[in-house]
Amino acid sequence: MGSAWSGVSTETKSQIVPPIEKVTADSTDPRYRRLIHLLRLNHHEHAIYYHGLKYHNHLAYILVSAYMFGASVDQLNDIYDKESKELEQWTDSPEEIDPDNWRAHFGAKEYQRAYLHFFEDETIRTNATVWSFLTDRCVPKDGPSYRDNQLLHGLVEGVGHPLIHLGYALEIEDKGLAMEALTMAATSYQNVHEFVDNPSPPQTFLRITDMREIFTRIYDDDTFDAICERYGCGHPDRVLEEAPPYMLFDSYEIQKETMSTTFQTQVEAATLMFIASHKENNPQYDFFLAHAVTAAHALRIVLPQLSFQQAWHVLRSHMVLSTMLYISQCRPNIKDDLVRNIDTTGKDWDYIRKQALEGEHRYDSHYVKVLRSFYEFEKLYGKGESDSDPKYDLYLKAAVKFADTFKGWTGFGTSNEPSLDTKMSNGSN
Repeated sequence: MGSAWSGVSTETKSQIVPPIEKVTADSTDPRYRRLIHLLRLNHHEHAIYYHGLKYHNHLAYILVSAYMFGASVDQLNDIYDKESKELEQWTDSPEEIDPDNWRAHFGAKEYQRAYLHFFEDETIRTNATVWSFLTDRCVPKDGPSYRDNQLLHGLVEGVGHPLIHLGYALEIEDKGLAMEALTMAATSYQNVHEFVDNPSPPQTFLRITDMREIFTRIYDDDTFDAICERYGCGHPDRVLEEAPPYMLFDSYEIQKETMSTTFQTQVEAATLMFIASHKENNPQYDFFLAHAVTAAHALRIVLPQLSFQQAWHVLRSHMVLSTMLYISQCRPNIKDDLVRNIDTTGKDWDYIRKQALEGEHRYDSHYVKVLRSFYEFEKLYGKGESDSDPKYDLYLKAAVKFADTFKGWTGFGTSNEPSLDTKMSNGSN
């Protein structure tokens, strides 16, 4: 990475995970030309939010994921034609955004077009970068300075979409996607950052270094029953308003020396929460829990661009996001054997690519990008050392299980009974 618009700060970058393999721009490659053309077409034609500002435009995610899986020009065209049908055109914002008021409308999605114009204009006018806005280096002349990295700490707002978008932008070095990511960060900004900002959170009697332990403790804590009873599944935005304010956030301990291990355990925990929390013999996959997985994939791309201090905060933000999602989906029982016992005989990553590009759900953006996330996790961490390891071959098993048994998304709160294996469901163990 290192384009004028994407260059990182001069602070020492973390070495938590190695940088991703750079996607080489190749104007002679028809697949690459088509990808960039379709991304630009989407950028100019379709709003980031649609259907009453409730839904996110996911077209870029499936296009890039399919491209990375080897999609042909025709397949990319088909994806665009299919997925763009429900998107909406841009509409004007109530007013323009400028350097003096650019923080005034944080969290207001109706300003999406104005924020996009602002970020695009400022990167040209002032040579500002993505990181200038994320880390508070862009302030009006003689204006107040900011030191809490507002947007960086809020990347997981909006169920992680700003972080996910930024990951794709950096992976293929696309400025349009980066400006969209900043727009998402600004217009999604709410209150998650409040649980991430403090570099020295209050000490608690607990010291938890594994996100999975947080899930276990929350699962055993009946205090959280009221959230599911009141709202059902599918309302992560309610969690921070309704749940006990501590939620074990302050007990999560991340040390600089063990950040690599911390991130790996977060990836594993997010994967298992998503793939192994359904009822026995009834595979169901939760739409919201999928975002903990795809946000972890985005985090894998973003982390090498951050300093250790910045990475500390963003790792915590992914923990907060994952915990919110876990609680909002009624705290399902995570059972490792549901993925550990998957037989992958005759099924490898070529099989997964075929399912992503040619299978029944090839036009489902979340389906394709979850499979891609699992693939990237194995590239990063490998299979493990031996089949006696309970997490051996975790990511291929997760991908095969998901590809073979996915029938549609659950978790939207349309039924009184949770679809996953929770204490409120009849299939609880």
